[in-house]
Amino acid sequence: MQKQSTKPSNSNCDEKDHGVQFKFEYKYCPMCATEMEWRHVFGARRQQCPNCGWVHFRNLKVGAGVLAERDGKVVLARRGINPGKDKWCFPSGFVEYNESPETGAVREFKEETGLDVEITGLLDVVYYSADFRGAGIMVLYGGKVVGGTPMPMDDVVEVGFFSRNEIPAGDEIAFESNRIALEKWRNGGK
Repeated sequence: MQKQSTKPSNSNCDEKDHGVQFKFEYKYCPMCATEMEWRHVFGARRQQCPNCGWVHFRNLKVGAGVLAERDGKVVLARRGINPGKDKWCFPSGFVEYNESPETGAVREFKEETGLDVEITGLLDVVYYSADFRGAGIMVLYGGKVVGGTPMPMDDVVEVGFFSRNEIPAGDEIAFESNRIALEKWRNGGK
């Protein structure tokens, strides 16, 4: 288990926790408009309103994706934007505030590939911190393609189908979570 520190640092936006730089802070409380203060609250250094007590919790981003198969091949998308521009990954993206991770995974798959997917199970939940947009968790599902026409859309420039022995090399895969899952899939697991 990784040891986490709650040691306070300066109170500006450059504060770092767990190796991740957070750039968002409130100047004023969104509930009562009082100027926010940095305090030790709920075991960590957080912004809190001295008037109404509202606490700003810096939450992880939640992403969801699907390792989906069609005819024994896995579907991968070549990214057209950073992070991971020009590299392959599972069709995936951020979960919207009003949807479940499963719904977000299915939506992102369709938005990026033009394909309809059915989720068959949960493969993994992975924490990541090496993303300029902030730390998060990726919920990765297994699935199968059930319809649609492959077409790169949204932030994808190419859709590909790969057998176990055709998987792109590790340095051609955009994210560590995807490399690990693809290696498991290549070796016969999911």
